[in-house]
Amino acid sequence: MIRDSVARHRRAGLPVIAAGAVALVAGACGGGGAALPSTTTSTLPPLPPEVVAYVTLVGTGSGLGLGDTVVPVNVTSGSGTGPAASIHVGIFPDAVAIAPDAKTAYVTNYASNSVTPIDLATGKARPAISAGTGPAGIAIAPDGKTAYVTDAGSSPIGDTVTPIDLTTGKAMSPISVGKGPQGIVITPDGKTAYVADAGAIVAGQTGAIGNTVTPIDLATGKASSPITVGNAPTAVAVSPDGSTVFVANSNSDSVSPIAAASATAGTPVGVGGAPQALAFAPGESSTVYVAAAPSGVAAGDNVTPVSVATGAVGSPIAACKSPEGIAITGVTAWVTCFGAGTIVPVDLKTHTVGTPIAAPGGPYAIALTTQAQGAAGTSTSNTAATKKKAKG
Repeated sequence: MIRDSVARHRRAGLPVIAAGAVALVAGACGGGGAALPSTTTSTLPPLPPEVVAYVTLVGTGSGLGLGDTVVPVNVTSGSGTGPAASIHVGIFPDAVAIAPDAKTAYVTNYASNSVTPIDLATGKARPAISAGTGPAGIAIAPDGKTAYVTDAGSSPIGDTVTPIDLTTGKAMSPISVGKGPQGIVITPDGKTAYVADAGAIVAGQTGAIGNTVTPIDLATGKASSPITVGNAPTAVAVSPDGSTVFVANSNSDSVSPIAAASATAGTPVGVGGAPQALAFAPGESSTVYVAAAPSGVAAGDNVTPVSVATGAVGSPIAACKSPEGIAITGVTAWVTCFGAGTIVPVDLKTHTVGTPIAAPGGPYAIALTTQAQGAAGTSTSNTAATKKKAKG
């Protein structure tokens, strides 16, 4: 499992197209007359939205943790067309988030202490933004003005979240949270961020494994009382209606629901593996999907649906070797398979897995953007890569 390995290695539719045709109409007055031009139009249906996955590559083997690229993969057809040209970012691109206007992706570079913006129109990386030590997870406020980056640190362990003004590209004053913060998510109303305090799960860190999630009031920039969950919480996701936050407890083989209104955690739900990432389908708050890797007691390598209302666990979907990230568009979940060097589509209606797409180099985090061809785009997923590297 990559967690153990890293610990060992260090750390609007297309505009209407009118097809005009000029017809010659014979004049009838007096048996003759000038031909009159007439225009008829027909409308072609719009092309389907273009969906692109942005996948970070963190390296493999002796180069694990030394990767420094992101690859775009066009997955519009639901099967993908293979990676496009790599985009160079910083070392160990840990997480990726896409701005709400779908114009820019932001990548946290754990080993470079920076965040790299990527212009999605040109596919070019912009100058890196200095961040805290060991930037891990990232979430962007719904208004697109501020990114919040968890500072996991190394030695010493980190315990802050750094806001970044995306207009100026400048880091602001850090916010204190729990030890070893990893995943982060922001509620749809933009009022609260939830941070997974994983504790000492990365090589070089010292201290205890964490078991809390810290809410942050984004209006005041102040953290609230931590919420107790399972061991080594690394990833978080919030339901589109904002009512429930789910937390991946990677060392407990479970996920914990948190009621946003009361900031209280419910009973953990076992998922048959070590949860690495979780996601909701856009606009769908009834089910959270959990990507789980093998653990000491469970086989993992699956995607498991969990009912938000009841906590009932659906049948695991055998996905791939060492799933690390998950992002959803429509009824398809795209999963990064670190152990296989691929990404795979999972049909959430039929629970079937499509043809893998090669993404060699340690595919890790993933985010999706959906853009109507010929029009401005929208971000459909910008939180789907907030899972991390735990000690064995």
